[in-house]
Amino acid sequence: MRSRAETPFNMVWGVIVRTALAIAVLYILWRVRSVLVTVLLAVMLAYVLVPAVDFLCRRRFLPLSKRGTRLIATILVFLVFFLVVGVGFRLLVNPFELEARKFMEKINDYTKTASHALDSAMTWYRTNVPKDLQDFLKIPDDWRDLLKTQEKGGATAAISDYAKALIGGTLAWTRRVIELILIPVLAFYFVLDSRRLKREFIALVPPWRVREALRVTREVNGILQNYVIGQLILCLIAGVVTGIVLHLAGINYALVLAVFAGITRAIPIIGPVASGIPICILGALQGGVGTGLWLLVFVTIMHFAESKFIMPILIGDRLKLHPAVILIALLIGAELFGLLGMFLAAPIAAIARELLYLYVIRPRRRKAANHESTDKMTTTLVRPERT
Repeated sequence: MRSRAETPFNMVWGVIVRTALAIAVLYILWRVRSVLVTVLLAVMLAYVLVPAVDFLCRRRFLPLSKRGTRLIATILVFLVFFLVVGVGFRLLVNPFELEARKFMEKINDYTKTASHALDSAMTWYRTNVPKDLQDFLKIPDDWRDLLKTQEKGGATAAISDYAKALIGGTLAWTRRVIELILIPVLAFYFVLDSRRLKREFIALVPPWRVREALRVTREVNGILQNYVIGQLILCLIAGVVTGIVLHLAGINYALVLAVFAGITRAIPIIGPVASGIPICILGALQGGVGTGLWLLVFVTIMHFAESKFIMPILIGDRLKLHPAVILIALLIGAELFGLLGMFLAAPIAAIARELLYLYVIRPRRRKAANHESTDKMTTTLVRPERT
């Protein structure tokens, strides 16, 4: 028989082993994070193209076997995808780079205009606001020092350098993604052999866990596929609508702002805010305060319509995450994998929640329910009879 001291020792040893394994897995994932980024991008592309391939396979447009039909359908879908991407980049990249260069040349003028506007606002504040109210709404010393540095150009140069680095980084990241030939190659095999890969994965699972593994795989695929396709559609809607509205409003650099709005829309919560700030600021600098306020109303309405009406239709209620949880997941994803980590933070957090419920919370609830039913049965059996 085991002694009483062995049970706590085994529990502590089990916790140490699990912690060491978790740390080892996280370390390996961190070392191969560049490979994971490539694989995740290929998986995302596969999720986008799989519905079209499945649609063609169900139509059986060629008198071939299922394998041959899927191969031809995959080749056709990828050819159409490359054609659309090539035409889109040919139509957008050159105008985008031209507008980006013009914007970087004019950004110093915009920052100087913003500096003069701040100075005018401060002058109006000092002359028109009562002294008592100024003391009550006293501006912090750090903000006052920042406003003073506007005349020296320190903050202007900082804002200019940040904007140039942001635009240059976006262009470099886009070119790098295009040059990664491995992504479409992996996506091609993922689309072609998706069912075979799924069977090989299930073959590694013990027989008594097959049904559970199939359920988890189906749930994970549903979350990721709905999220990726839904976010892609939302990005297209945000980019197109923003470009049309800015063009009709006569705002310069409408294409740059539209592409930026489309890209940042892929990041929940933070993305619409990050794209809305430069839109409103440039609108105010070019068309006045009224134009900036009008664009602020437009950005707010578009974000509200996307989050409350369009996103539930496209993605559904699979995520069911609190905004605070999404923000924490975004910070972790950005720290580990950058922009792609922020994009996939929400669905991965939803998947982690489902796994936690499946393997931790539900077994504990079931165990607690069993204990409760056992206690009731015991109480019924030992209850004394009334005389």
